[in-house]
Amino acid sequence: MRPLRAALLVTSVCWVGAAQAASRTDLTVADLTSATQPTKLVQNSAFLPSAEAGQAHEPFVGTITLSETRMTTEPAQFKKDSILGKNPQIFPAASISFITHDGDLVPTTQDIVRYGAAKDGNSYWDMIVQAGKVWSEPGDDGWSRASFPFALMHSIEGETHNGVATFLYKGGEVSNVQFQVLNQTAPFYIEDYFTAVGKAPAKVTSTAVENESEVRDTYRKSLETAEKLGSWADLEGKIGEDTAKVFDTDISADEIVMDGIGVDGTFYLKSCPTPVGELPYCDRQRFGVWSVTKATANATAMLRLAEKFGPQVFDEKLTDYITEAKDLPGWDKVKFGDMLNMASGMGYGPTTEKPYNITDPFPDAYYAWYEAPTIEGKISALLQGAKPYPWGPDKVARYRDEDMFLIGEAMTRYIKKQGESYATIWDLLTEEVYKPIGIQYAPINRTIEEDPKADQPLMAFGFYPTISDLVKIAKLYQNGGKFGDKQVLNAEMLADIMPAENSAGLHTGDPQRPFYRKAFWRGHMDSRNGCSFYYPTMVGWGGNYVPLFSKNVFAIRLAKDWDDDAGANRMDSLELVADHAGNLCE
Repeated sequence: MRPLRAALLVTSVCWVGAAQAASRTDLTVADLTSATQPTKLVQNSAFLPSAEAGQAHEPFVGTITLSETRMTTEPAQFKKDSILGKNPQIFPAASISFITHDGDLVPTTQDIVRYGAAKDGNSYWDMIVQAGKVWSEPGDDGWSRASFPFALMHSIEGETHNGVATFLYKGGEVSNVQFQVLNQTAPFYIEDYFTAVGKAPAKVTSTAVENESEVRDTYRKSLETAEKLGSWADLEGKIGEDTAKVFDTDISADEIVMDGIGVDGTFYLKSCPTPVGELPYCDRQRFGVWSVTKATANATAMLRLAEKFGPQVFDEKLTDYITEAKDLPGWDKVKFGDMLNMASGMGYGPTTEKPYNITDPFPDAYYAWYEAPTIEGKISALLQGAKPYPWGPDKVARYRDEDMFLIGEAMTRYIKKQGESYATIWDLLTEEVYKPIGIQYAPINRTIEEDPKADQPLMAFGFYPTISDLVKIAKLYQNGGKFGDKQVLNAEMLADIMPAENSAGLHTGDPQRPFYRKAFWRGHMDSRNGCSFYYPTMVGWGGNYVPLFSKNVFAIRLAKDWDDDAGANRMDSLELVADHAGNLCE
């Protein structure tokens, strides 16, 4: 095992300064072994090694099991204290397995672990756990310390409530696990912005991990392929402090979850703010990006199928695969490509074409689909709710999460008809796109079937990427779908997504992003260098944006804008900095 301090130096910009944290006054051995519950957030630096930190006395390998714990939240009372019969102010019971690799505490899965979405228990929350650290500190009576980032989420939704946890361990024993929830992307059913603290009783329920070698190999690959993030100071040195400080000033600062800009192959991370310092392990945290998933999942999967089987996949008839819709009016005219364009010609909105308004209403039929846990239930709900519009497919864009789920299921059935062995389209996407470009873990929300192997990815939302994951996907698109010397996505079908002088797509009625095509919204900007062009943006509920300005410049802004503020939807400040950072007119 390498000394811990050496490991800290190579991890990422999110650890810069961690070794200089003050001597420990919070989260002492007495704190973590006491039954007294915390009542307020402490500085995030307390969850990281102190200035006196050294190598852990022993690695941690095994499983810790936590008890359900009532969280102390701010606000103290939520607008709803029961969602789908579960309590959102209870931290979930959890069994989490870890190994240790070069001073990193590595979970055996970085996928979604269901608690709230399961029948048992009182907590509303499912959980995703990421890699943290192990270390020791003087005066801890022989205990080693561990901390790890996590996200609370739910399998039918798309936001994350990101936090950090810590515990002590030695000789097969562990202390309580103290945690705090620090920031979040925009909520939906849980309407409150909240922070939380708590201390969960814990015990070691196993001291071995059967697939330790596999877990270690995958984690090692993830470290080797992770994007190396640049600091904001580096960007200021490149384009000037006065220009850089304009970035992301359209949105209220208290709504920002994470932001930064990619220039010439480097992504410069600006911030991961929380009320008590930068979000620990920001580069490892997984964020709920809501409908950014439509581009990262459906568009990327369709473009992979087009490269593998031919562009004609866009012309496949939906009802050849979704046979449940075969005898219902309107569906027989719909093609795969129409679904990706939000132009199925099916829905329950106004039947007048103009003025253009891509936003369909969300009546009870939508919520019946949203809450349905199974493939069968979701398809039944969406088919019952949708009626043909008078204009038919591929004419008018109307935003439907339901259709994006349906095209995902259609692609799963398509690959099975092609003789592929993948269980779902997500499995093909993971193996043939994500892993080859360096994304080793790809958690997404899925339906809840009796046989978990049959769970279908939601595709409309529910992907939980890291910063590095989003950077890699953005770069893949900006490189025309090519990675290294391999064409991963079909270049022909990808071409009309990329920045162009002329508009492409269907009208949205949104002045900020007036066109929609292949799961991307298209905005317009005028460069100071004289060119004018439309550019694609991955967009998610709550102010989540990944605009692709040109081949060498893109941005990422994740936010928690529940109120749909005008400023949160603007790209002016991102465009301005992008225009100074790269030559957008090449």
